[in-house]
Amino acid sequence: MNEANYEIEKTVWLTRKEAAGHMRLSAATLANWASLDCGPAYVRIGQGRVLYRMSDVDSWMQNQAKRVS
Repeated sequence: MNEANYEIEKTVWLTRKEAAGHMRLSAATLANWASLDCGPAYVRIGQGRVLYRMSDVDSWMQNQAKRVS
């Protein structure tokens, strides 16, 4: 593969606190949504670390948009 044509996609990972700040919510709200199996997708690493892909958070927020007539 020609390296000039190869582009690596950089994934930005956010902690729950960072994701909540990005969404202007509390971390407790995101934790509650996760327990209810709703909200943006997340990854649990180990026993307590939760990470969110920024692209997943942004996509989820975009999908929540409602059109007002």
